[in-house]
Amino acid sequence: MVDIPGWILVIPILAFLVFFHELGHFATAKKFGIKVTEFGFGFPPRIWGIQRGETLYSINLIPIGGFVKMVGEEDPTELRSFARQSVTRRAIVLLAGPIMNLVIPIVIFSVILALPHDKLIGTVTIGGVAPGSPAKVAGLLPGDAILSVNGVGVNNHADMVQEVRKYRGKETNLSIRRVSATGMVGFSPDSSYVETITLIPRKDPPKLKVVENVIDPSSEVSVSDARSYDINASVGDTLTQGSVGVLIGTSNAKFVKDRLPIWGAIPASFNRILDVVRFTFSSIRGWLSGGENPGLTGPIGIAQVTGEVAKVGISPILELTALISISLAIVNLLPIPALDGGRLMFVIIEGIRGGKRISSQVEGIIHMTGFGVLIGLILLMSYFDILRILSGGRFFE
Repeated sequence: MVDIPGWILVIPILAFLVFFHELGHFATAKKFGIKVTEFGFGFPPRIWGIQRGETLYSINLIPIGGFVKMVGEEDPTELRSFARQSVTRRAIVLLAGPIMNLVIPIVIFSVILALPHDKLIGTVTIGGVAPGSPAKVAGLLPGDAILSVNGVGVNNHADMVQEVRKYRGKETNLSIRRVSATGMVGFSPDSSYVETITLIPRKDPPKLKVVENVIDPSSEVSVSDARSYDINASVGDTLTQGSVGVLIGTSNAKFVKDRLPIWGAIPASFNRILDVVRFTFSSIRGWLSGGENPGLTGPIGIAQVTGEVAKVGISPILELTALISISLAIVNLLPIPALDGGRLMFVIIEGIRGGKRISSQVEGIIHMTGFGVLIGLILLMSYFDILRILSGGRFFE
């Protein structure tokens, strides 16, 4: 049996997602009577095609991609051209692609949640509290069990991280269970009590260098304080913290079979997508203000991620497909020339100006320039992806 490397899966995944993206543009263009001369799967050179009416349906050599060729995308002189349509119709055609990329994760997440799946449940327990962190200031202690975040129960440490991400920079209430001082020998309901701790998770947690003697508290932490948070910390290390400043784990953990009814799975899938979108923009804001790279990567990096996830199982691959689809939707909605969002920006400007268009020549030049910049960014990200792979680095460290 041939052992196929997992990263190869990136090709059918991207082909599938781009095909449905372009299908959105194609279907709405046809609906509005816009003349579509070609609907292509993959990028040229063409290896096969069939003419049906006025449209050529083609399969092209490069499988990652696709396109819809409409008459007069910037030139309104032809009767059935794209540019001749109303502002509303053009906006719908442009939005249809990203919308399709949001429909796919709704379907994937709904199916995953509606089918029986393993769910980790246990007690979210604090193992360490970082010096100077919001957790330390608020009085959280090692051994505290976190029960809920702003009233939402957390069943495992992943739930905790996901909930806290929503409230970075905002006042947040943590419901905790703490063992009383007189009940340290063994746990029982009588030896513990529940209280609410209020803190503000940080948007940009500090990275402190571990030193023997602190000179600059804003960038350094003593080795003794660092070891109260991470027992393995040594001089010269960098102490990294999360938004709250706690090390957490799931104690008394066990897996249980869980499933949601379809009428519950669909709203839950919307919530997952909103969480991904919020986290994406929050991470990008943090990166632009000097934080860590939120995971921006090119096609080579996506292939590496796919190969790593493929080793885990089918369900994680489906979830990765959903995440890539959400990313495609977000990127395409950004007002970047050559992308759907960039073209939509020109349509919106035209609507604001009462139908007065920016000249097709100027728009074409701007889109061509934007396309060149995008290719450059992809090549740059691919360069760093290759460096990471050659150095033996993994995407998920």
